[in-house]
Amino acid sequence: MNNQIINYVLIAVVVLLLIAMPIMMNRRNKKESEKLQEQTNSLKVGDKILTTSGVYGTITEIKFDDSKKAVVIETGGKTKSYMTVDAYAIYTVFKSDAELAREAAEKEQQEKEKQEAAAVEGKEAEKAENNKAKKQGKKQEKEAVVVADAEVVEEKTEQPKIEEKSKKSRKNAKK
Repeated sequence: MNNQIINYVLIAVVVLLLIAMPIMMNRRNKKESEKLQEQTNSLKVGDKILTTSGVYGTITEIKFDDSKKAVVIETGGKTKSYMTVDAYAIYTVFKSDAELAREAAEKEQQEKEKQEAAAVEGKEAEKAENNKAKKQGKKQEKEAVVVADAEVVEEKTEQPKIEEKSKKSRKNAKK
């Protein structure tokens, strides 16, 4: 009986994997195709690129046809050559020095903002702790005052009792 349950569980796991794997692969492929589509739509003249075949170049012209997007790239050093490739054949787009400098400045600005926010949070936490300490101090003072008032009240109530006892004892002595 136990072996049958284990076999059914294993079969169920295998079936779930067979169903889940294509779904997961489809999602990954969809994300990659969206990323590639975004990259091809953001191409502009002057971008430095690397093609899937390993050719480095600079985009000099972008051509739109009905069904495809072609890119003319300039390759070579002293002797320049031009090559037309499909936009989907571009593996990566390198960032220019200006873009890298801008991103570095943005990153630095974000770090400063984080540090300032942390400093503000630290000050707020310190203020909160100080306020808490003050409240505890005031609470202790109030408790001390209440205790002192209670002691005074007790003393006042004890004095009449003592006086009553002494009066009673005097009456008893007179009798």
